[in-house]
Amino acid sequence: MFTKKWLFGYAYVLSIFAANLTVSYFGLIKLFGLTFPAGALLIGLCFSLRDLVQNEFGHKVWWFMLAAMIVSVFSGVILSHLPIPMWKVVLASAVAFIVSEAIDWFVYTITKMDIVWRVAISNIFSGIADSILFVGIAFGAWGWLPPVYGQFYIKYISGLLVIPLILYFRRKRKQQILYS
Repeated sequence: MFTKKWLFGYAYVLSIFAANLTVSYFGLIKLFGLTFPAGALLIGLCFSLRDLVQNEFGHKVWWFMLAAMIVSVFSGVILSHLPIPMWKVVLASAVAFIVSEAIDWFVYTITKMDIVWRVAISNIFSGIADSILFVGIAFGAWGWLPPVYGQFYIKYISGLLVIPLILYFRRKRKQQILYS
């Protein structure tokens, strides 16, 4: 049960917990002149992993999204001793998760292009929604403020890091076909 398909699914669900842990422990950070919640580095990856799971499982991705949501909520119980009130992180994560993942699913579904473009396009829309909602709820910073646009930029760039993985597996599959 550790095929590429399932590996994407497990990584997607675990990325939510890792992002919550990171933002709870480090809060807002400054890097490259941008201010953003530390978890943004992992949430961008989460969006792209969700796209890969949808590519492998189709609309059954909703089961993985439900599992990731449960992990997000339960991480609040586990991580409640950290500096930022975890209930804010869990609430922010839950609301931002539901909205942004649904947007990501929708945009990915209606975009009929190569997976690389689908990932890049869907991450724009889901990243903006997630950034505004998460930062607003968790930190009280509503609008297009430095923590919001900082989170979006970092999240979007980290989400694009799966594209080399997609291209690697595509090239590997083509090589297997050629040499079979």
